[in-house]
Amino acid sequence: MSHLRPPEPKRAIDLDSLLAYTYAPLAPHLKRATQKLGFARRGERGHNPRDILLPQGYTAEVVATGFNTPVHCTFDDRGSCYVVECGHKVEARPRILKVDLQTGQYETFFEWLQERWTKTGAVTGACWHQGYLYVTNTDTLSRIGPDGSLEDLVTGLPGLGDHQTNYPVVGPDGRLYFGVGSATNAGVVGADNFAYEWLQYYPEFHDVPAQDVRLVGRNYEFRNVLGTLAETVRSGAYAPFGTPTEPGQVVKGDVKCSGAVLRCDVDGSNLEVVAWGLRNPYGSAFHPDGRLFVTEHGIDERGARYIVGDLDDLYEIQEGAWYGWPDFASGIPLDDPRWGTGGQGREPVLAEHPDPNPPKPIVSLEPHAGSNGLSVSADERFGFVGDAFVALFGDLAPATTPRLTAPAGFKVVRVDMQRHEVVDFAVNRIAGPASKLPHAGFERPSHCAFGPDGALYVVDWGEIEIAPEVGGVRMQQGTGTLWRIRRTEGPQGDRPPQPIVLPLYILQLLALVAGAAALAALGLWLARRRRTRTG
Repeated sequence: MSHLRPPEPKRAIDLDSLLAYTYAPLAPHLKRATQKLGFARRGERGHNPRDILLPQGYTAEVVATGFNTPVHCTFDDRGSCYVVECGHKVEARPRILKVDLQTGQYETFFEWLQERWTKTGAVTGACWHQGYLYVTNTDTLSRIGPDGSLEDLVTGLPGLGDHQTNYPVVGPDGRLYFGVGSATNAGVVGADNFAYEWLQYYPEFHDVPAQDVRLVGRNYEFRNVLGTLAETVRSGAYAPFGTPTEPGQVVKGDVKCSGAVLRCDVDGSNLEVVAWGLRNPYGSAFHPDGRLFVTEHGIDERGARYIVGDLDDLYEIQEGAWYGWPDFASGIPLDDPRWGTGGQGREPVLAEHPDPNPPKPIVSLEPHAGSNGLSVSADERFGFVGDAFVALFGDLAPATTPRLTAPAGFKVVRVDMQRHEVVDFAVNRIAGPASKLPHAGFERPSHCAFGPDGALYVVDWGEIEIAPEVGGVRMQQGTGTLWRIRRTEGPQGDRPPQPIVLPLYILQLLALVAGAAALAALGLWLARRRRTRTG
């Protein structure tokens, strides 16, 4: 093959990189001011289960609320529920809370020490197995014993970037399975990762392949957010920020890789790769027939490389398969015309693909829906046995996509696994988050899991707010909720009524423009009055 250097891709300014360039020189001052003031975002929210539309024969209710960024729940062999608070971009340490499902009362079962709280990362979830809670925290798989002791099983996982080590599940073989997300959006560490608040703390961090890969040697130019913005640096795929790559360069693979599904024994031994080439394999669940399925978050519209309109996906995991990331999305090459003409940096960064035709998803979900937690019904009491239920966290517009007009996600969907069809299951009567619309239903469903009573429990993360003092977003303490969806007597419906869909983001933009115009008009009026008085 030729080792001539490929042409440098042309770059457009994306919103996250622009934020990083603006925020970088202000970051130290803003952080000092925030720490000095002791500023924390706290609040309360209303709840009205009737604002959640469900199929006939199902009803929703609130179990407990007041949580700080709850991300996941699991159940022990006695039926007790454990809700995991993740500690991500919130001024509250991660905890595991034991919840009484009858009264809604809860107590702290475990709280991470300050030195084990990675504020740019997240505790993503837990599973109960043979008397232990197995938990994932950013770059570590641990277990909590009956006495509350924490034992690390696997450390040094590449979870310090955009995405973390995702929650574990126990397979039919009795081993632990979990996903590890990618460090970056599409393989290249860039200024957008400074805006995501991890690059400044882990400047040498980057993606790691599961197997050796050979690079094309394409590099991407950024302003130096780690030095002076007057300088530019060049970054290549699978390399640290500001590190260019060469044509034909080989990057060594590692079992502790990013963008992969891994498994190990319950003591952490025999770690191995199940599948790789997945951008962020977040939710994992085994079907009653033993097959493993995972949800994947699609590529955002940010950074050096992206396409417009990438889909979230549900994959059946095949042993040893490569699913295409960072050069494919939903099994389609990034430079394929099917993705339209938008985006940038769509040329391949890998000189050779482990599989030129990666597996396609079982189903795809709407772009930027945030396909988080996954569970498969196995209980006749609830119904839909064999179908998958996916908690859709909701978009982060405009940070991950400036082009949405109406909210994506913010609901729970059902995947008919025989027809390969996605249908709404639990959706707000006005599509979108409760804090932005006139309803009191879901804010951001992060996980859904079937309890020992046959009901579906939905973990609702709570409110996200723009936080200019930290250059991005922060989570509102006390706004997380645990919901329960039960089967009632009578006929069973297939899907809920259609929600009202509003062009929320267009309305927000118009309100912002109108507010700016009103402030400008007020300023002009005050200036005229001042001139009149002094004249």
